[in-house]
Amino acid sequence: MNGGRAKGRNNASKSRVKGIGIINWLDKMTFTNILITWISTIVVFGVIYFLFADSVNYLYYNPKRMPATGLLDAIYFSFVTATTTGFGDIVPFGMFKWMAVIEVLSGLMLLAVVTSKLVSIKQNVILDEIYEMSFKDKISSLRSSLLAFRQNMSRIMSRIEEGTFRKREVGDIQIYISPLEDTMNDIIALTSKHEENRVTKIIDPVNAELLFGSVISSFEKLGEALWFMNQKRVEWKREATLNIINRCMELNEKMFGSFASVSLLRKKAESLRSKNGKAVELIKGEIENAHARSAQSLRKYMKVHA
Repeated sequence: MNGGRAKGRNNASKSRVKGIGIINWLDKMTFTNILITWISTIVVFGVIYFLFADSVNYLYYNPKRMPATGLLDAIYFSFVTATTTGFGDIVPFGMFKWMAVIEVLSGLMLLAVVTSKLVSIKQNVILDEIYEMSFKDKISSLRSSLLAFRQNMSRIMSRIEEGTFRKREVGDIQIYISPLEDTMNDIIALTSKHEENRVTKIIDPVNAELLFGSVISSFEKLGEALWFMNQKRVEWKREATLNIINRCMELNEKMFGSFASVSLLRKKAESLRSKNGKAVELIKGEIENAHARSAQSLRKYMKVHA
């Protein structure tokens, strides 16, 4: 009993899989292929009517009250039958009646597929426009996030210069840097796509260059902020801050290593890599300077209290 139920479930599952396979196959067919299939079906049935006509199975031409024996008449009847027009000027006799029934069913199914494909094409056009708008909004959002980061760095330097930046706020610097890490993760996800489909899109060279340029400007601004804080003797070096900066530099290395998936010109890619390398080296240098200054301060403290 259980074996019979299991077998029934397996058969039902196989049927569903076959049904899904047919739907996917029809979905992949182009409108031109479907139209050619539909016309070919009409012609094939017309040829069958013409070749297999005899004294029992034939097409009868009502206006002239005589059998329709021409190939063009057979194809004409096939077309009228497939489109369910049914003028009644030519009627089938014998087994051709059942052939006409089969052709009507086939024609209706093919017409349904053609109609469905036309609707699908229109939907795809609309969806492509929506995805394109969403994609552009995503790029604009990422660039805005990078701009906001640079503005925050400039604001910190201005406050330090004005003397309004409090010591207790130094520990919160990582809060201003952490958005850079999130933005870079999003950019890597966007630029690492190798194949374009209906939902995902590959970033174009122009927008890729703009994004990479914004990242470089952000790293340059971060390096400038670290240099400025070192010059002003701001003790910004906290473990949390260093961890975020190190993660950002790791993401930077990963991002600029994904140029292979972005179709940038070689000269442009080399120029971006060169500028990015200088920005990263500036940050590394300022981190080393901060370490050296901390070590020097520690030695002075130990010498005084020795």
